[in-house]
Amino acid sequence: MYRFLRAVLLFFFFTLVYATENKGKIEILAKDVNATKTTISTTKGVVVYYKDSVIKADHATYDKIKKRLILEGNVESIGYKGTKEHTQYMQIDTEHNEVYFKKLFLTNENDVWLYAQKGYRHEGNYTLEETILSSCEVDHPLWHMRFSHSLYDSEKQYMKIYSAKVYFMDAPIFYFPYLAFSTSKERSTGFLFPLFGYVPDEGFVYEQPFFWAINQRMDIELNPQIRTKRSYGGYATLRFVDTDHSSGKLRVGYFKDKSDYVAKHHLKDDKHYGVEFNYEASRLFTDSNKSGYHDGLYINSTYLNDIDYLNLQKRHLNHFGLVPIQESRLNYFLYNDSYYSGLNAKYFIDTRRENNDKTIQILPAIQLHKYLSALLADHLTYSVDVQTKNLYRKAGTTLMQTEVKVPIEFTVSLLADYLKVSAGEDLYYSNYQFDNGKFVYNDFTYYANIHRLKLFSDLTKRYGEYIHVMQPSLEYIKPGSSHESPVIYNKLSSEQRSLFNVAPPEEVYDFSISNYVYDHNAKLKFYQHLSQKYYPNRAHQYTDLSNEMLFNIQNWTLYNYIEYAPESNSIREASTSISLTEKRYKLMLSHTYRKTLSGKAKKRKVNNLDFQMKYVVNDHINIGAAIAYDIDDAASRQWSLGGTYHQNCWSMDASIRQDIIPRPTGFSKDNTFYVQFNFIPFG
Repeated sequence: MYRFLRAVLLFFFFTLVYATENKGKIEILAKDVNATKTTISTTKGVVVYYKDSVIKADHATYDKIKKRLILEGNVESIGYKGTKEHTQYMQIDTEHNEVYFKKLFLTNENDVWLYAQKGYRHEGNYTLEETILSSCEVDHPLWHMRFSHSLYDSEKQYMKIYSAKVYFMDAPIFYFPYLAFSTSKERSTGFLFPLFGYVPDEGFVYEQPFFWAINQRMDIELNPQIRTKRSYGGYATLRFVDTDHSSGKLRVGYFKDKSDYVAKHHLKDDKHYGVEFNYEASRLFTDSNKSGYHDGLYINSTYLNDIDYLNLQKRHLNHFGLVPIQESRLNYFLYNDSYYSGLNAKYFIDTRRENNDKTIQILPAIQLHKYLSALLADHLTYSVDVQTKNLYRKAGTTLMQTEVKVPIEFTVSLLADYLKVSAGEDLYYSNYQFDNGKFVYNDFTYYANIHRLKLFSDLTKRYGEYIHVMQPSLEYIKPGSSHESPVIYNKLSSEQRSLFNVAPPEEVYDFSISNYVYDHNAKLKFYQHLSQKYYPNRAHQYTDLSNEMLFNIQNWTLYNYIEYAPESNSIREASTSISLTEKRYKLMLSHTYRKTLSGKAKKRKVNNLDFQMKYVVNDHINIGAAIAYDIDDAASRQWSLGGTYHQNCWSMDASIRQDIIPRPTGFSKDNTFYVQFNFIPFG
């Protein structure tokens, strides 16, 4: 009978179910089982089901009196929100739901593992001693953390450790008397890894970010920062997603400079503060599916007392450049199939001035536009554009400008669509209202009309696998009548004229031709655009001849733009670039040339050579370099060299660079060396 029973157990396994009073149950499966009145002992293929865990072991003993289960030899447990445990000894007190370990190896679903000499678990909460933690390979981890004591909540995936040392390739690099962090890749509240740096004039730089995950739609990051020779301060950034089609960021910051630093660098302010707010909504008030209208809102705003408020940030929000004049924008638009309307505002802060009283602001600009529509017949079309702009400032002349443009055009096709002819009339009206000053004339009105005649074509022909599109155009513009009141433009005061310009229409011939070449996949292979204007009543009748070309040949791209000035028989501006894009690398070399000539608004002379390179060495290493070289000065303007190294459990970013940084007292060349280690999934 015993042999028969043993054979059955070997084939089907032995199942024992022991239910404790109000404590759930333990289910044990094994090949060999020995039982007495007080104990159950099992070997060979032991599998235990206890609460949410499945446990395998070489040997298991259950004490019915003490309600204690002891598992020994290659103990493996799966459960508790995806955690996996491996140990040589596990003791489960089923009466109090407590578990004791020896030589515990624990992993979670994010591939973070730890090894502890001793451990204790109660309701998914672990207390560990003499522990090693990492997310790298177990045998030779590239980074790991050692600590003497820790508490781990497997439900929240949150860990608190004491006397922690971080090792990189067996070398200690950080020590933390106390550290708490989440082992989950989900957003959670806690300290982020600190940022370190050194600047010769500013000393050692230390920033300790703190992240507060308020809810799924909102979080705050605090960035206190100290520069030992310069200042202390910090930033706070609120990020939020208020709807499924809108989100925003709000940042505030404050820094206080030391008095000796202010005196040494002749700074006008010893405090640097500001507020930034960015917001985007692809839909605000309308539902396009019901009303046919679409709307949206875009806000990008910055308020600051000087440019160093931005320079001191380690990570910037997206704005319009790190320049002395900071621009804020607000754009709201509403449109349907027939009309477009927009409300825009721009606010400028010139950080080089003592105050902003004389800086002109656009508060606001309003536009209403009617799209091109047929008038009486399909060949006769028109559109309407109305814009109102308020130029405001505290000190100095202000202006309210209103413009109305109504182009009317008649178009026909001739010669079997090879030639198109259009004749048009453009009506223009503008009114200017001046304020915040004493003037002889408080308003000015200008209106005019011009006649247009245009010959153009759109020709397409196939050459084997390629398609060539040519679009020549010749337009003649003749001024009609114009009127200025109450006086002509030149009779206004210089302060009034500085706010706007009236350019009476001139007789002109405008020629242009565009060429496109596409392959059989409709990919652009070649593009060229040539244009020039002829003014018969000017001293210099021909304007600059401009030509733009683009070649795409396999992985090569060649671009060239050139402006030739006939009156001086010289090149005014030229830009050339060549780039090669491969799977593992990208190279680009460009040259920009600009010469200051008479007859055009003055621009800064430029003669620069730029080089950029990105190279993927392998799946783990990327490197990049860039340099901007001034040929005339024989000196580099900006340059950078850096790279990234990435493994499954850690990554490193390193770079050295020189940048031209705007300062409250001008500009400076800053040399920066940057290194950042990221220990996945913690940073």
